[in-house]
Amino acid sequence: MFKKKKPTGSKKILDVKFKVEKDFEEKKEEYSTRLVDFIKRASTGERKKMPFLDQVNKIRAHVKKLPRTPQPAIPTREVWLALWGAFIGVGFTALLAYLWKCPMLLGPFGASAVLVYGAYKAPLAQPRNVLLGHFLAACIGVVVYDFFGTTFWSIGLGVALALVLMTVTYSIHPPAGATAYVAIQTAGLGSGYWYILNPVVLGAFILVAIGVVFNKLGKREYPTHWW
Repeated sequence: MFKKKKPTGSKKILDVKFKVEKDFEEKKEEYSTRLVDFIKRASTGERKKMPFLDQVNKIRAHVKKLPRTPQPAIPTREVWLALWGAFIGVGFTALLAYLWKCPMLLGPFGASAVLVYGAYKAPLAQPRNVLLGHFLAACIGVVVYDFFGTTFWSIGLGVALALVLMTVTYSIHPPAGATAYVAIQTAGLGSGYWYILNPVVLGAFILVAIGVVFNKLGKREYPTHWW
């Protein structure tokens, strides 16, 4: 009887398996070596900086050299008073807007609240500027809309005229520029000339009145001048 030869397939499989494991181990060692070399170069400062990072560092160094406004420490009490003042002032106009179903909650009032309750000592936050600035801007806005309608140039013209009128009457109030903008863009919130009275004059008066009472109760000097 002839003896059966043992299959050589298992040997080939073992050889392939050994070769794969060997290649894997070699690659693993190669990656480990590269990682260690990279860490060593980074720790010793031998790693070259990227051009982008160099530019960022140059910009940061240039910015640090620019003149800086002194930033005095703000007492926590002032922060809390500003928070509650703005909440009450704007919240009250919003309450009336919901109860009376009238467009009292005008966007520029949010900016006015920042001045009246936050930067209350600023000249632009005083009652003359808030009331007269909003009034003049609202008048200019509805008149420009009445004559020219809503276009890109009529909006620019309205804001520019409102700025000039506030300047010559010493009543500049930055949020009032948005009052003129909104008047032309929305036809006075759909109210026409009534937009001047409600929400502009009425809402501005409420903000100032609450600002005077709230700041007095908080022992803050507002207004520094009335007119």
